[in-house]
Amino acid sequence: MGEHKDNKKEIAIYKAVIDLINEGADVTSMKVGEITARAGIGKGTAYEYFESKEEMVEKALFYYILDQIEHAKALVESKNTFEEKFMSILDYMVENKNEIRPFLVIIRLRKSCETVDMQQQQSEIMMCLSYLSGLAEWFLAFGDAEGLFKEQNKNFKISALLSQIVQFGFYLHLGGEEDLDELKKFIYHGFIAQLN
Repeated sequence: MGEHKDNKKEIAIYKAVIDLINEGADVTSMKVGEITARAGIGKGTAYEYFESKEEMVEKALFYYILDQIEHAKALVESKNTFEEKFMSILDYMVENKNEIRPFLVIIRLRKSCETVDMQQQQSEIMMCLSYLSGLAEWFLAFGDAEGLFKEQNKNFKISALLSQIVQFGFYLHLGGEEDLDELKKFIYHGFIAQLN
């Protein structure tokens, strides 16, 4: 992400955390030494940037999620119609289904991290939610331009979009492989129906 202000060592830690999560590591039992060894930096160096392992993990997850959203956004911009754009998001999720674990880990982490400053957590969550909301508005504007939605309430439209994306993500997480093309059409048409 071009706008991200983290330095190379912080990014190396973020990538190490995500790699470990994608390999099946449990974030609650993950050791700082494992993270720093994977990142190629010293354990003491990590504490120059982070106060705790929990902060490393949480910031890595937020970094990863925002980075993945940027990749998906670039893909969407390359498509012409709203349906093509919508399907490109679902295709991206299928192509990256083995990397969906960090999205689910963040939910569990929120309940188990008590050492990270709660005010900072709330700030990061609000930043992420605000970014997602703005991105959803940007995406929905393509459908509005095509006259696809009767519903005009912005929040209803955002909720409908995100619920369909999350529904598809959980299907993939649960190992759903069958009839993906049919399911993608079902998700798309269900989304359009919700807003008309």
